[in-house]
Amino acid sequence: MKLILILPCLLLSTFISSAKQSDTIYVKPENLQMNSLRTGDYSYIVFNKKTKDSPARRIVLIRFNVEKKLYHDKPAIFITQQWDLDTVVHSSSSVFDAKTFATIVHDTYWQRLGYSMKFDFDEKKVEFKNTTPNNGVPDSVRTKSIADFNDSFNKYNLNWHEDLIVYTLLPYNDKRTFMINYYDPGFSKAEEVAYTVTGSALLTGGNGEKIECWVLNYIDKAYPGSYERFWISKKTKEVLKEEDFFNHTYRYKLKIGVSSDK
Repeated sequence: MKLILILPCLLLSTFISSAKQSDTIYVKPENLQMNSLRTGDYSYIVFNKKTKDSPARRIVLIRFNVEKKLYHDKPAIFITQQWDLDTVVHSSSSVFDAKTFATIVHDTYWQRLGYSMKFDFDEKKVEFKNTTPNNGVPDSVRTKSIADFNDSFNKYNLNWHEDLIVYTLLPYNDKRTFMINYYDPGFSKAEEVAYTVTGSALLTGGNGEKIECWVLNYIDKAYPGSYERFWISKKTKEVLKEEDFFNHTYRYKLKIGVSSDK
């Protein structure tokens, strides 16, 4: 009789242990902690390095502005980015639903492309705009961008371009994995990717204070050895640091303590 009782208990114990180890959230609007959103102006410095100890190269300033306003009489979040490297090498202007953080409008420009793209999710329309003389948009780019855009409506997704904002909204816990369906308008199809909290770490602030952070890790299986890693303040939910390794090169983003005046 004891053996009969012990076996179900062992099975139950194994199930509970397995459940504790598996902490995965498939991110939906109800998982986002929108009260953690930080509005206002803030900046990041971005640079590349050949090794962790080598000098910084291609230093870029990213300026963010996040505001809560109405869009078509509905609560929305407006986010702009401007990337400065002697000149403006990238800018974007996006509008998001205030409850779900779903993209409503995404207008983006990259100097290296020579044109800008506007994705209107309300109107389900894509617009390409030339920004340099005699530099048209390749037909292949138009076709793929529109096809990926239309496909994005099949499932709730978050805008990969605003990942530094997305990570401020997640409910962190040790060893928790977030399955995020990300879409980067104009550059890739929507895809579900895994970000895992691998532990905690300390960063040192500008006045010497120790800042306890969650460490969030993403590994792209298509590129063995590559990764994205983020340090998120446990207290403020800000992304304070990012370290990427791809194609034998490191890239860093560091949050600046004080934003520059406009």
